[in-house]
Amino acid sequence: MTRLGLAEEPERLRESGAPVPGAGVGGPALTAGTRADAARALRRAVEEVADWSHRPIGPESFASFPYRAVVGYYRQVGKAAVAPELVALLRGLRIRIGCAGGGRPWSSPDAWLFDRWLPLTFTDQPMAYDTYAGHELLQIAHWEADSAEHAEDLLMMALLADLATVELDALALPEPTGRQRTRTVAVLQALARLGGYAPAAVPDAVSLEPLRAVVAAASGNEALVRAGRETVAALRAEVPAGLRRAVDIGLLPVTTVHDEHMFIRSIQLFERIFARVAGALTDAIGAVRAGRPSDAAAVLSAAADRLTGATPALYRVLTTIPPETFAVIRDHTHGASAIQSRPYQMIELVSAKRADGPYAMEKGPMFTVPATLQEEFLERAGGWDTAEARRLQEAMLGLDAAWRSMKRTHWGVTLKIIGKVSGTGGTTGADYLKAAANIELFPMLAAA
Repeated sequence: MTRLGLAEEPERLRESGAPVPGAGVGGPALTAGTRADAARALRRAVEEVADWSHRPIGPESFASFPYRAVVGYYRQVGKAAVAPELVALLRGLRIRIGCAGGGRPWSSPDAWLFDRWLPLTFTDQPMAYDTYAGHELLQIAHWEADSAEHAEDLLMMALLADLATVELDALALPEPTGRQRTRTVAVLQALARLGGYAPAAVPDAVSLEPLRAVVAAASGNEALVRAGRETVAALRAEVPAGLRRAVDIGLLPVTTVHDEHMFIRSIQLFERIFARVAGALTDAIGAVRAGRPSDAAAVLSAAADRLTGATPALYRVLTTIPPETFAVIRDHTHGASAIQSRPYQMIELVSAKRADGPYAMEKGPMFTVPATLQEEFLERAGGWDTAEARRLQEAMLGLDAAWRSMKRTHWGVTLKIIGKVSGTGGTTGADYLKAAANIELFPMLAAA
């Protein structure tokens, strides 16, 4: 079975499937195995799915689905190389459940999770941003949180903790590469700053200061691994079981390269940031309409703080992917592009009207809104206290600056990793991102 650009990799692994020394950034995934391993994993997955499918199906039965066997096999071989007999079995299972009426997704959180997860396993559908990263599946966070803010922060914490676990495991291998240490340190730095951009998720009982101190001291690998694992364990204990399951099963890499795990987690983390900013903008519109400009200013300032707190650290992680390795991933993910992100589109759509919309017609927009924040502000600001109006205008411009700074960084990262080749979503790639970085969220305010 070819390893999608890593054809030599199976022979480098022990027959047991244990990872080879030095495997990490740019190398094989820790979950990759030999052909014999893949055959055993396939047999186990088929047998367990077939056995489950013969049981009575009801709302309570979905919690016992053999996710571990199926996901484990997918990660061993990469989604692009999954055996068609397993895909056919999973497709048939969906049809059977639908005909029996036992899988209504609203009947229980487990049924909902299964309903959203199963299509992610199908390998004959076009690649798309949402299905590649399992964004919809992760919305289960909203079932198990006190508020939308708490849900998004919990999800950020769960995703980053999982990424840290994988990179710490790679650093703990014999003879880790220098690039693996760089990656792991970058992930731990992002984790240590979690309280700044996902404060609703970090409990008072968990201190991130010990991890921050170990990373700042440039400690050895053993100390990094020990401190990182202690912090991850404390954070994961705060994540509801259903969300932990969603985070785990939603990751189905297309290849068997180690870096794709990080790449998917990064996509998922940025999507959460986009969702928070989009939510802040819609909340601000509501506050402006209700005559509460101070509330609108506060929510926009908080969103800007989260952007400036999270995105530099996350982009630092993303830049650790070697360009030649990303090329392998890119070859199998064409069509899945962040320009398809609904929260990303929502941000630029609800902020202000533009002549051609935030994107060319073939890329969106996917939404319509009765009035943008810029329109609402310009219509109502004249009736407010001058200081309140100025405060909101400054908050809007602050968010604009943070958003464009994030896009400029994205452009720079893209130049470093893929150069000036075309983008996966049909754009001009880095040139498209450079142009997008110059688009103001509130052009009439910026021009004033």
